[in-house]
Amino acid sequence: MTIKGLGDQSRAITALKPGTRVAIEGPYGAFTHHVRATESVVLIGAGVGITPLRALLEDLPASIDVTLIVRASTSEDIVHRDELAALVTHRGGQFHELIGARHEILFDARLLGGLVPDIAHRDVYICGPGDSARTSSLRL
Repeated sequence: MTIKGLGDQSRAITALKPGTRVAIEGPYGAFTHHVRATESVVLIGAGVGITPLRALLEDLPASIDVTLIVRASTSEDIVHRDELAALVTHRGGQFHELIGARHEILFDARLLGGLVPDIAHRDVYICGPGDSARTSSLRL
């Protein structure tokens, strides 16, 4: 489990004693490799959403072609960055980092199509913080 100390509650975790019962919530949906329909996937994550992608990346069968796209304001904000890069490299996949402010990076169909030209033929997994969600549709 990875917890980023962003507020009082996440920092309070450090004071818990081993054996303390806690309740954990989310992520939601079918975020496992068992729902795949293809042999190629794109994993897209931002912020805290990068952590479940790391677990999924380890769980995917070795034969699956993986492209990982992570978005963050700074390189330091990419949780598990070195581990992710190593896992993707070991599989022979592609690892893309989109670094910069949200207003600087237009995360649209053109950008995705440039990074993953065959995205329309891949299973796509997306995970990010709720406050960064944008309601939109992309035609690829």
